[in-house]
Amino acid sequence: MISYKLPIQWRLECHDELRSTSDFCRHRAEEGAAEGLAVLAFKQTAGRGTRGRHWIDPGGNLSFSLLLRPENPNELIRALPFICALAFLNALRKFAPDARLSLKWPNDILLDQKKLAGVLIERGETTNPWIVIGMGANLKAAPTIPDRPLAFLGEVTTPPHPKIVAQAVLSELSIELMQWAEAGFAPLRQRWLADAHPLGTHLAVQRGDNYISGSFAGLDELGRLLLRTDQNETLSFVTGDILLIA
Repeated sequence: MISYKLPIQWRLECHDELRSTSDFCRHRAEEGAAEGLAVLAFKQTAGRGTRGRHWIDPGGNLSFSLLLRPENPNELIRALPFICALAFLNALRKFAPDARLSLKWPNDILLDQKKLAGVLIERGETTNPWIVIGMGANLKAAPTIPDRPLAFLGEVTTPPHPKIVAQAVLSELSIELMQWAEAGFAPLRQRWLADAHPLGTHLAVQRGDNYISGSFAGLDELGRLLLRTDQNETLSFVTGDILLIA
């Protein structure tokens, strides 16, 4: 069994507008806020995505961050992208059970193969270590980003209120954290694979300034993406931008 004190007592704060829920949550963490703080902004003016991208929020979407304080962050951090992805996916399915939702490595949520939601995980190595998880989802509208096909939940259902979605995410996150703590990474990995792009999906994965194309060959025991190239070589990736190729 993994040593992590569960369940977490969540405390959801709602704000009309913030620059960044993750920056706000990080500031509170550095001030000593306890684990379980969750911050929701009904409008976010300077949100951040992965690899420094600006996350545009027109209002009515989900802009949400939360604080964890595991005693051993290294024990959790490897599994956390997959824990968050499954929790986020299962929460969104409550509002659109018939929608074609899926996962893209490691923690993007897709609707009909277009990005609907994403997760940004940051950590602080202080005397009181913290992890801040930022979650964003296009509920009411999707921004226009060149060469980045995006979706929003309102395409397939009445857009749910962001607060209700945030509460559902927290509930599902508690479930996924407890399952991981009890059973470890292997079952989590299998659940993630069951909801992800199928084995053999054609991908292009960024390495440095270039993209390497090949077919999705699964995840290794550490959660690294496996890519089988056209030269029949299997490469593993710890991080990198992922493109699904039709």
